[in-house]
Amino acid sequence: MSEILAPCGTFEALTAAVNTGADAVYLGCVDFNARKNAENFTSDRLKEAIELCHRNSVKVYITLNTLIYDREAESFIRTVTECAENGADALIVQDLGAAALIRKTVSDIPLHASTQMTVNSPAGAMLAKELGFSRVVLGRELSFEQIRDIVSSCDIETEVFVHGALCVSVSGQCGMSAALGGRSANRGMCAQPCRLGFSCLGRENVLSLKDLSLIERLKELEEIGVTSFKIEGRMKRPEYVAAAVAACRDSVGGKPPNMQLLRGVFSRSGFTDGYFTGNFHNMQGIRTKEDVFASAGALQKAEALYAKPFKRYKCDISATVTENKPISVTVSAKGHSVTVSGSAPQKALKHELTSDAVCAQLEKLGGTEFYCENTVARVEPGLSVSLSELNDFRRRAVRQLSDKILAENTPVYVFKSPMSDGKAGRAAVTPLFADKKSVLAEKSERFGYRCEVYTARQLDKAIQIKEFSFIYCPDTLLSSDTADKERIVAVPPVFLGDCEKETAERLAKLKEYGFSNVAVHTLSHINIARRLGMTPFGTYRLNITNSFTLNALSALGVKDAVLSPELTLRAAKSICADPDVKRGIIAYGRLPLMLTRRCPINDGMPCGRVKRKNCPHALNDRKGRSLICLCSDNAVEILNPDVLYLGDKQDELRGFDFVILRFTDETDPYRQFSSFVRAERFTENFTRGSYFKGTTE
Repeated sequence: MSEILAPCGTFEALTAAVNTGADAVYLGCVDFNARKNAENFTSDRLKEAIELCHRNSVKVYITLNTLIYDREAESFIRTVTECAENGADALIVQDLGAAALIRKTVSDIPLHASTQMTVNSPAGAMLAKELGFSRVVLGRELSFEQIRDIVSSCDIETEVFVHGALCVSVSGQCGMSAALGGRSANRGMCAQPCRLGFSCLGRENVLSLKDLSLIERLKELEEIGVTSFKIEGRMKRPEYVAAAVAACRDSVGGKPPNMQLLRGVFSRSGFTDGYFTGNFHNMQGIRTKEDVFASAGALQKAEALYAKPFKRYKCDISATVTENKPISVTVSAKGHSVTVSGSAPQKALKHELTSDAVCAQLEKLGGTEFYCENTVARVEPGLSVSLSELNDFRRRAVRQLSDKILAENTPVYVFKSPMSDGKAGRAAVTPLFADKKSVLAEKSERFGYRCEVYTARQLDKAIQIKEFSFIYCPDTLLSSDTADKERIVAVPPVFLGDCEKETAERLAKLKEYGFSNVAVHTLSHINIARRLGMTPFGTYRLNITNSFTLNALSALGVKDAVLSPELTLRAAKSICADPDVKRGIIAYGRLPLMLTRRCPINDGMPCGRVKRKNCPHALNDRKGRSLICLCSDNAVEILNPDVLYLGDKQDELRGFDFVILRFTDETDPYRQFSSFVRAERFTENFTRGSYFKGTTE
């Protein structure tokens, strides 16, 4: 049976999840989790939380799912050690470098690939399995058929979001919060700018979606083999958690879930299953006054759902009350048995004890996770035992039985790095940076130039600029007639959920034509490149923010990579790996704010798929600025209205192997390139991105 996985941003929410029957919970420590604005769990509360869950056979997955920096490595390892020592059942990870650090610290703790890792096709799931992940958390933008394809293609656990807030962006591919507000979603500080008043064609709030709900479709997901049903909402109230868990339990059990209560507790103009069904219309929604008003009465009803512990364990109880012998009580459940004993019973002066009275007292298991199936008491006549003594027998037996279940459910891991000084991982971290200065010294020479184009005209112009060592170009624009094949890096679609096979076939054909380089955005792309024997060029979409990730990608054959644009230049320069790995940054162009499968302009499929006419290909923000939207067959890329420009910062760019100039709406790449090389002052509205100011920690 598929597990029901509940979100817990507070201890109260965790109690609500456990008391309504969740099979597993996910929660974050104070650091390194993608919901830093949640209350989260301190060291003491984490230990308490895991113990409560394990006594109830509820698994605990810790979210260490943010990008990390090199300077945070030791702190990260200490957090990992603490989670493992307390018996966490798995760690949820986005960053390949973080996964590598975990394996240097704890060799056998299960790792789950976060939805932020952008696993949206079978090839990505297969590579995640090869890298040692036991589970992949699939993106919320997948359809039923796409989920089924991944589940059936690879022997790895799958986790699917079934209820909660719906990101409009493809998972792991949103830079809007960092670019517009300086708060990185990849670092757990998303400001939710997509909920703001973006407009187009007379429609408002075009990026704000209704909440997802697949709770009425859980049987379908269970039948295709989905491992875990995940509820979103670590920022939500305990009542929300309880209502969602209860609805999931009803749905899995064949009962109609209480969707009215669920909508009353929280919704944004109702729910949607648009991505799941492939119907992208009518997905837009905001939190209305009606939604807020409806929650007032629903919260009290939801609170009643978790007022008492969930009865998880049926148990058998037997008692023996015999003259001149210690009273004994045995409680058995889940394959465990506990016997407690005490003093001998007294002679009855007025009321003798009966077996019915003993059974009735021992069956009072309210306030515990146990319920009684069979109770037997053998009581000799003429004896007396106080009710308080029987209560004590019951409590001691149940507690000891609970301790056995706790011990059984709490894993013990193998630690690889020293922990004697309380600073685990120091020895594991230091060697990686031992030669950093010499590596960086080798990379202080003049940087090279590359460009990225989006149109055939731009490609023709770029090929004429010999200073570009490589030209990144959409694979659909390339053919056997394309010139300078050795300089071309074929760029496949980012989202492969609906086109992985076709993309692999197209790249194989390009290889036959003489192309050898391919851009890789995710694990899926890396796996395809390896199978085809093409040279993988890592794009900024791999979200590289530390040396550990660069090393991990290098081991997969990625010897050429663009670092995350959310880094400061100083932090980016400090990232080093194998000296043969080339590192670059984007130094000019409109940075993508997000990639979305649903076209926000036309409230449906992207123009590239349906070939709409007269589409403005742009959104407006609250300030009236225009955000260009680039459409492909299966996604829309929304661009920053301000152009990133570092042409007048040539000295600061030294230390990188190359810089990339992105051409999106430009018609004459040579003019922009010339201005950049001459370090001219940029006359239009422009931005430095995060390269100098960084993002909120």
